[in-house]
Amino acid sequence: MLNLSWLPPDKQVTESQSSFHVDTDKHDSFATITYTWAHEGKPQEGTLLLCQAAKTKHLDMGWVDSWHQNTSVLHLTGEESETGSVKAKGTYPAGKETWGWTIAFEYDGSQLSMIMENVTPSGEATWAVKATYKKA
Repeated sequence: MLNLSWLPPDKQVTESQSSFHVDTDKHDSFATITYTWAHEGKPQEGTLLLCQAAKTKHLDMGWVDSWHQNTSVLHLTGEESETGSVKAKGTYPAGKETWGWTIAFEYDGSQLSMIMENVTPSGEATWAVKATYKKA
């Protein structure tokens, strides 16, 4: 499927092919999501561990990616919406400031979108990645 990235400093949109795979445990307590994409022709990959409380819409996510988040696991928290989409936010240090990162999943009945945003210390969110997948 297609991955779009908006990357500083030139802030140009780049496209690459992308794959997406979900595994769940036997009890559907958590999901492991793996995805691939490319930057400047170099293969990249990422993994998300997603857990949701059975009685609430609260969720926790752990994220690593070979290009974006490759030195530690970023912890994100969020919740499921009434429509079934999910969005979680985490923070990371950048010099003396704290920046944010969001990961959202939206499904419209025919395709799944994974949307990532970078959030400035002042709270301004700008999209960084939008990957769209259709079931094979």
